[in-house]
Amino acid sequence: MRTLYYLMDRLVTARAMADTLRELNVDSNGYYIVSQDHDGLRRSELHDASVLEETDLVHTGLRGALVGGIAGVLFALWIAIVQPFGMEVGLIAFLLIALLIGNFGAWVGGMVGLSHENYRLAPFHEAIAHGKYLLVVNLRAAARARKVKEVLHKRHPDARFEAEDSGAMHLLSARPDYHLRHH
Repeated sequence: MRTLYYLMDRLVTARAMADTLRELNVDSNGYYIVSQDHDGLRRSELHDASVLEETDLVHTGLRGALVGGIAGVLFALWIAIVQPFGMEVGLIAFLLIALLIGNFGAWVGGMVGLSHENYRLAPFHEAIAHGKYLLVVNLRAAARARKVKEVLHKRHPDARFEAEDSGAMHLLSARPDYHLRHH
């Protein structure tokens, strides 16, 4: 999977790029636009970024599940070895303890993620805060991404290509795995 990032100054450019994407058979599930102008995007019938796309809910939720799952297994092991309540812990109880603490970790991670901007969008925070529009295009194949990038570059020179990444989520990383275009 490849993800392309474009910044533009005007909603008209975002609309034109969305039309070009539709011509290239990229439907509204294949792109979204991040902007402070949510009403303008909706009036123009453009795919506005969802809460899942704008926040770090998924990324930190998965991190929380990982940390919680490890903590749950360690806690369950401690209970099984020390037997603080004088009871033996069977496999089902062991798994339930690990699952319960893992779910709690996922919940805490998700709540933290809701209050943080998506780590992939952080490099564009200032531009978005100053009224720019960020178009994020997700494509499955690298060859298709190259073709879409080429067409967008030719048809929309006023939109600046900013970055491209693999689209893979790295649980332990707090930074995206792409290199920003030098201005």
